[in-house]
Amino acid sequence: EFGVGKTTIAKKIFNDTDVRNHFNQKIWVSVSSSFRVEVILRSILQQSGEESAEQSQKGKQSGVKSAEQCQSGQISAETVQSEMLHKVVSLLKAKTCLIIFDDIWEKGIDWWKNFFSSDLAGSACSGSCFIITTRNKEVADAIKANETHHPKVLDDKNGWLLFSKHAFPEVKKESLEKFKEVGKKIVSECGGLPLALSS
Repeated sequence: EFGVGKTTIAKKIFNDTDVRNHFNQKIWVSVSSSFRVEVILRSILQQSGEESAEQSQKGKQSGVKSAEQCQSGQISAETVQSEMLHKVVSLLKAKTCLIIFDDIWEKGIDWWKNFFSSDLAGSACSGSCFIITTRNKEVADAIKANETHHPKVLDDKNGWLLFSKHAFPEVKKESLEKFKEVGKKIVSECGGLPLALSS
């Protein structure tokens, strides 16, 4: 479900001091519906320092050549992706990493299943942790997530507290009563979704 706070919770974890101290590396990958394997892997490598921005640019430029070379049988996009995945696995064997994949959709689900069932699941990478956010329970099931957390919508009382905090930040608590009737109608229309209530 959209707007229940999945990304907000993931950001809280990502920015937590204890979490920061626990891992050698923290990496945030925004996925969304525009799923592209090379972009995802390159993002991990860049943020980890395994690939510089300059190398990344060269990689993008070489991607044009790769398409031409692919037709002549010299190299394939799968080969490029395989090499990048190998670098990611090597990174995870060398360092403990927290990698958050935000907003995974059904698109590319077969690749995600292979990604999470590959060498990444081996004991050599056991110090690392993956967190995904998704709107679709089937995605979490498909990649065999160890644990799932389902953020809930807010009830009327907590919805009003969140809404009033954002809508009337300068108004004193005792003065909120005059806004309560219209405010609670708005809260009701937001359906308890934290994102809608705080926007």
